[in-house]
Amino acid sequence: MSNVDILIVEDEIIVAKDIEQTLASNGFNVVGIARSFEKANEEFLQHLPGLIICDINLRSGLTGIDFIKKVRGDSDIPVIYLTAYSDEETIEKAISTHPGSYITKPFTNEQLLVAVKMILSNESREEESSFADHKPTKRELEIIKCIARGMTSHEIAAELGICFETVQTHRKKILGKNHIHSSSELTALAIKNNWMD
Repeated sequence: MSNVDILIVEDEIIVAKDIEQTLASNGFNVVGIARSFEKANEEFLQHLPGLIICDINLRSGLTGIDFIKKVRGDSDIPVIYLTAYSDEETIEKAISTHPGSYITKPFTNEQLLVAVKMILSNESREEESSFADHKPTKRELEIIKCIARGMTSHEIAAELGICFETVQTHRKKILGKNHIHSSSELTALAIKNNWMD
């Protein structure tokens, strides 16, 4: 559970560093800290984390909720919102992205750790229960179909309009979570599970 990569999106660097330290000291792996929508998107594409801890107010035109809506197009990644806002409008916007948890500031380290552990525990159980027929995300399906056509990572990147590194990261994660080691095995699994339709 603790080997899941976590991305922190928080514009207050002191708060972000405190979150990072709390998570690291409890065995969790923080892959990046982003203080803006743009940096968050960059870190997400580079690392494809398994959990996002996200502030809502990023002190720019785009919010943490906007960021989560964008990445949810490619992923069903779990999210914990951390925010000073508890008004009905903000909560409704956050709920529309189906977060795993919503924590209002100020919060304690214990509150954060409980939320993280509960979400990752639920994710782990879901993966175990649906392992044999794990349904890839929309982006993963696009990449799997390209791999099945014999395309290279560079060709896939050009086809889908994403960077080469992102394709490589997706390929690694697709193979890893399906416990397979080659493109031919992946193609066979995709055909078996009707992912090519």
